[in-house]
Amino acid sequence: MMSALIDARPEWADKDAFEADRERILRYGTSIGMTTEELFRITDPDEILGLWTEAAARDAEV
Repeated sequence: MMSALIDARPEWADKDAFEADRERILRYGTSIGMTTEELFRITDPDEILGLWTEAAARDAEV
């Protein structure tokens, strides 16, 4: 799964960059009603990238 994510977002090969975006995804997911447990169970790279895209778009609106 991680290799698919890095293929899509090469900057995620850097652990610090990935962790920062992971926090953004977790904050976004909980803000739309997902539980932390649900978020940690996600293994589909497309779903993770979708959440990241939605979180980034929301941050850009603010």
